[in-house]
Amino acid sequence: MFNSDLSGGAGKFIITLASALKKMHAEVHVMIYSDNIDYVIPEGIHFHLLNQNGELIKEKKKIVEAVKHKIGEIGKVDFLMSNSSPANRLLSMLDHPNIYHCVHSAETKTYEGFVGFFKEKWRKMKYKKLYSHKNLITVSKGLEAYILESIQAKPKSIQTIYNPFDFEEIHRLAKESVTEIPDIPYLIHVGRFDMVSKRHDILLKAYKQADVPHKLVLLGEGDDKVKIETLVRELGLQSKVLFQGYTDNPYVWLKHAELLVFSSDFEGFGRVLAEALIVGTPVVSTDCPSGPSEILTGVLKEFLVPPGNVNALALKIRQALQQYPDMEEIDMTCFRNDVIAKQYMSLIDSLPNIHYNKGDTL
Repeated sequence: MFNSDLSGGAGKFIITLASALKKMHAEVHVMIYSDNIDYVIPEGIHFHLLNQNGELIKEKKKIVEAVKHKIGEIGKVDFLMSNSSPANRLLSMLDHPNIYHCVHSAETKTYEGFVGFFKEKWRKMKYKKLYSHKNLITVSKGLEAYILESIQAKPKSIQTIYNPFDFEEIHRLAKESVTEIPDIPYLIHVGRFDMVSKRHDILLKAYKQADVPHKLVLLGEGDDKVKIETLVRELGLQSKVLFQGYTDNPYVWLKHAELLVFSSDFEGFGRVLAEALIVGTPVVSTDCPSGPSEILTGVLKEFLVPPGNVNALALKIRQALQQYPDMEEIDMTCFRNDVIAKQYMSLIDSLPNIHYNKGDTL
């Protein structure tokens, strides 16, 4: 697996999937070219920080050459997957039949409505070129539809395989003792402080309108923190909203929350929705493209609201706190890491068997 770094959601995805594949007796290599690493490398995973004479590589062509060299050293690579747009572009320069690009987010959605018509069109054309004639894996069916219908890319192949979640690890971490957790009932929002995509403005206005006694915990960091703090003051919510910052264990916070409120305008998948349900915490979410409608299914569909609708979100917050489906009956099996790993192994087993002798180049 190849990426620029091991941070954020993509980094968590790589580590979780690598561990699950290793348990299925696959030989897993992780290659990155930045030292931005948020996660511990699991035992048994072959980790490669690409460098040249001990220095990180900056030039694209040299990164590609380093990847080629590393594959030559490994000698046998049946499956090669990139996990971000920069990594996708770099792997596109390799001549290997079993390259797959995993798409985690709707790249152009971030800018829709915030840039000029021609710039927005140019971005879509750029990603159409990037994803056409490639083997793609998307982390949600909504993202798959976005690539085919909105960007109108023509991939060589495309399929959806959901993000993997290590249920055992999540439940273990959710039981940890954290002194900072409030001893009073609270709602929670988890995500970077980004008003454009995460829509903290909708979250805060809906929370105020819901007029519930619970505190609201904002778990995250980001460039828009000052804007969000200003809005909290304008809405008179200083005594009710708690800024908690970044934590490497959001699961314990999710576990103790009465409700997760999700207000995004768009997502690639929405990992935190699944994580909340896994630890048994109810969820209310905007029905944004893409992800939430594939996580909140069945009886949980009722707790999806249109993006940007303050009234609807406020109503569902109150409703969810009063009555929510039995969490023990919510089936999240399709997101288990072992289930997802089996889907990847089935894909890998279907591919042509490629073998390079050590020292060969692509």
